[in-house]
Amino acid sequence: MTSKLSTFARASVTPIALLLALAGTSTPANADTTPWEQSEGGRMRVISLPADQTGRIDAVLQIELKPGWITYWREPGEAGIPPKITLEPSSGATLTSLSFPVPDLIENGEMKDIGYDRSVSLPFALQAQPGSDEANAKLTAFIGVCLNICIPFEASFDIRKDHGQSAKPDEVEAIEAAKATLPEEATEDFKVQNFHITPDKTLLGVELRLPEDAPKETEIFVAGPSGYAYFEPQNMVRDKRKLTFYMNIKGLPKTYNPKGQRWTILVKSGQKVMEAPLDFPQ
Repeated sequence: MTSKLSTFARASVTPIALLLALAGTSTPANADTTPWEQSEGGRMRVISLPADQTGRIDAVLQIELKPGWITYWREPGEAGIPPKITLEPSSGATLTSLSFPVPDLIENGEMKDIGYDRSVSLPFALQAQPGSDEANAKLTAFIGVCLNICIPFEASFDIRKDHGQSAKPDEVEAIEAAKATLPEEATEDFKVQNFHITPDKTLLGVELRLPEDAPKETEIFVAGPSGYAYFEPQNMVRDKRKLTFYMNIKGLPKTYNPKGQRWTILVKSGQKVMEAPLDFPQ
């Protein structure tokens, strides 16, 4: 299955819904654990650790959902809004990573989404730039929370950049707990062995090495270029620990060139989950 997403793809956002969403945006808070920002479908906040000696700041975006609401993976599936974190240029810091816990395929009538129907925490890291005299990194988190319609939820936060401070135990615990929900990186035991796109750009072919004693069932998500997600593999052939399949990627723009691009694949095999980049050669 493929999808091309618009910013508010699930449904047109009514003026009332938009006002409810933007009501969650307030004056940034200056703390290692920020106050909660509220939306109709839930709330979110940021927990961060003091910068280390290299200027790295580990943090997590905590999203608490109300019952029945969902939010999204790095690419949402057939509709939705992917999470995004941006920093103000004046912050003197850059976003170096944003990670996603293991998602689920969520079926809602005829709609299929890749995301979370439970509260979730997204680990991320910032890099403070040398020479900046700004005490705080100012960031904006933008997510979609959806029930019958998808509501954009945006909030701003101030993250302290000072280093040499002691982190609070509950803040360290929150960040470590979020990291524990991430998929594994590829290993020799569980990895992508080969992949390619057919010349007509309609199929992605992949060969996987599965873990030992891998069950028959395998769930696969592929995040393609921004706005495209795939989750219905075809022609799956299993030979012991080797699994090959094709993913229908019809719908890519005719001008799209995969050379030098990076996609992401996530594979669920029993209790093990692996995520790896698909780096297309130049």
